[in-house]
Amino acid sequence: MSSADSQFRHRHSGAAPDLSAIEVRCLALAAEGRTPGQIVLETDLPLPRVAEALSSAMEKLEARNITGAVSRAALLNLI
Repeated sequence: MSSADSQFRHRHSGAAPDLSAIEVRCLALAAEGRTPGQIVLETDLPLPRVAEALSSAMEKLEARNITGAVSRAALLNLI
């Protein structure tokens, strides 16, 4: 096991982060390939709220981008 794998397992071996319902919904839609603009249309949330939810989810999941957040959320069975 590489050092990076070991560090990832150590950081992510605890409980899953507590994502809000909006964060989960936005991540699930992003996982289906929706853009933030499309998420706005599907959820009736304003664009700044969608952007905030995705950004907050990325931070909670310790991801650098939406793809990483979606991947980690899926691995943790959050979406």
